Amino acid sequence: QMKKLYANEQDKGTLVCDRCGKTRVINLADFKNIGKPLKVKCGCGYIFFVSIEVRKFYRKDTNLTGEYIRISHDITKGLEKGAMTVEDLSRTGIGFRTKAPHNIHVRDMLRVRFILDDARQSEVSKSAVVRRVELFFVGAEFLDFDAFNETNRTLGFYLMPR
Repeated sequence: QMKKLYANEQDKGTLVCDRCGKTRVINLADFKNIGKPLKVKCGCGYIFFVSIEVRKFYRKDTNLTGEYIRISHDITKGLEKGAMTVEDLSRTGIGFRTKAPHNIHVRDMLRVRFILDDARQSEVSKSAVVRRVELFFVGAEFLDFDAFNETNRTLGFYLMPR
């Protein structure tokens, strides 16, 4: 399985060998735009591949059900509501797939609501701005990801790597 390596603020990342557990901090500045997995050979002889993530925050793959509401600036167009599957989630944003054709465009405002698959089945409801649209897939950035509130706290715990 391909491992993901996340760059910190100084463009450094920590490699961990699955065989011997040895760690090594490397500078990722030279590698973050190569666009393909990096082949790594540990001192113990073990060879593995890592993909470099240049995102600031960990992104978790998910399969959560929810709904979205597209909020139009034009009052005559009204609201568009639809079912979605949340495919990935981070502290700052969401990637989801709509269940049906939609009229969502980049820079649209959305209200998204979904249930986490945590022990409490926590409900998350957040406002977001659309950053990417590819057919049924929508990527959006949360508007209040820096706020100290219960929703962001719950999301933070959910996103902790296990």
